[in-house]
Amino acid sequence: MPKSIIHTIGHSNLAASDFLHLLQLHGIDCVIDVRSTPASQYNPQYNKPILANFLKENDIMYLHFGREFGARHTNTMLHDDEGKVDFEKVQRTADFKAGVERMEQGVEKGFFPALMCAEADPLECHRFSMISAYLTEKGFDVVHILKNGEAATHQDLEQALLKKFAKKLPQPNIFEPNITKEDQIKAAYRLHNQLVGWSPKKEELAVNGDGA
Repeated sequence: MPKSIIHTIGHSNLAASDFLHLLQLHGIDCVIDVRSTPASQYNPQYNKPILANFLKENDIMYLHFGREFGARHTNTMLHDDEGKVDFEKVQRTADFKAGVERMEQGVEKGFFPALMCAEADPLECHRFSMISAYLTEKGFDVVHILKNGEAATHQDLEQALLKKFAKKLPQPNIFEPNITKEDQIKAAYRLHNQLVGWSPKKEELAVNGDGA
């Protein structure tokens, strides 16, 4: 049985009122900001102080988990051979595990949280393959709120991920007949990591912009 439901959401360029509508539509009473830098150059309504005050006025708690769940890490020990942040390495850090424990404590107290980043599409964001994948493996039921107000289960998006990378995934063959769907999903997550993972080379583009 799943431990509990955890939602995710991307603020994108939504007006604050539209963002609030999505949260209320899905019963969210706690927003966990997973952006490393909680600011938006083009959508200042999502700068940390403004967003926190707006949510508080509407009886929604705001928490920033940038250190725990953010995607930008300058520690090269958390990078892969190409210099991108390796999500599996981040998942093994004390900060990440502390974030999971803190979130779980909030859920046990009755909060109904949503992990928030900038990207509207979870398949373009680290919240899908770094955070949600880990939570799903640990028994949480993760649901992704889409920009149009609909919701997709994590399992739905895993299937979309498999389709996206179908030509690059390992397939059973005469030499490796025992490749499973789980092996393919793990490979798809790594490919997604390569697609969205942060690296210092992206820093110049990310400065003062919207980011993970």
